[in-house]
Parts: sequence; C-alpha cells; structure tokens
Amino acid sequence: MKTTLLLIAALLGGPQENVPSHPPKPAPRIYVSREFGLMMTVPPGLSYCALPKKWSGTEEGTVLFLEPPSACLDMQSGSSTVRPIAGFVPSITVHYRANRERYDNFDGAIPKAPSSKELARQFCPEPLHDSELKLFGQPAFGCRSDQSGNKVKIVLFALYGPEHNILTVSLLTTQERLDAGMQMLGKISSSINACDPEKKQTDISACTRGSTW
Repeated sequence: MKTTLLLIAALLGGPQENVPSHPPKPAPRIYVSREFGLMMTVPPGLSYCALPKKWSGTEEGTVLFLEPPSACLDMQSGSSTVRPIAGFVPSITVHYRANRERYDNFDGAIPKAPSSKELARQFCPEPLHDSELKLFGQPAFGCRSDQSGNKVKIVLFALYGPEHNILTVSLLTTQERLDAGMQMLGKISSSINACDPEKKQTDISACTRGSTW
C-alpha cells in the first residue's frame, strides 16, 4: 500500500511543480481603490506578488509579504487577495467588499452587518477590542486563531465609508515572528483611510493618486 501511494505521488508530482513563477516586487508606497473608496500608505520594506497579466478576477484587496517569498506562482484565481507563493512567509492581507447579506452553508442567511462589532461577531464568538490596533482612527475589533504548523492568524474588522463597506486586515505569521508581525499590522491598519474618488463629500478626503496592485 505504501509503495502504491509513493508511486502515485511520484507520478503526480508536488503541488508546485511545473507551475510558472516570477519574483516578488517591492510594494509601492501608496495603494488606492477608487471603486471601494479606500487608500493605504504602505511601510517600506514589504513586497507583493503581481497578478498574472491575463488575470480577470474580482478586485477585493491585496497581500503584503513581510519577507520576500522565494517565488510568486502564476496561478489564476477569482480574487485579487489570492497571491500564491512557494513556501511560506508572514503576510498581511487587506480585503474589502460591499456590505450585503450573504449566505453560509451552515448558518444560512447572514444579514448585512450593522456595525464593526457585529461584523466581528459574525466570525469570532468573542471579538477582541484592542486599543493599540486601530482602523479608521478607532480601536479595532478582531480575533485570533492558532493554526496548524505553529502559525497564528489575527484578523481586524471594520465598516467604513458612506456605503459601510467591509474591511478586514489579517496577519498570518508564526508564533516566533508574532511580535514583529503585530507591529507591522499596527502600522498598516492605522494608515488605512476612507477616501472619496469623486471629491463630492466634504467629510471624507479625496482619494490620492495611486492604484490597486
């Protein structure tokens, strides 16, 4: 039986074999989504994986790598927040979407989130409220989960803008690199702001020059 499994593995190859790849790039200092009215100032020293040239998925955010991965894998996905890499390095994912009712296979219809706290409760039984981690100038609601392979995931939640869009900022790292990751998470989350791409709202800053990547 063992021999058969080994033979199958040899024939199929590893999951990353023969996948085209390209090197990561230094992350630009500015990220701006005019579609979702969001802008972010990116700390220096981070990297990202560019989307494939013929990518045609949905704009939902980006992924910042705290250490450059050895390779970015050219694999198509439906979301801009899926950036496959070879191996593992700590990362921070900035994900946004419209705030609307959604359906879950286990919980059924989940209503539109009325507040950042209620949004966090949809994903965390007891959301944390950390005064040191801020989103849009307010202490962020979030949750922590310990994952396999000695990994840790921290997710922050917020509603923002006139449409009350949903924003999540998540850190995926290891126990050993958690402190450094939390520091970078704080820098990134505090640099994110709502913006007005059409310059029609007096209480929201106009979007600066920049783009999604």
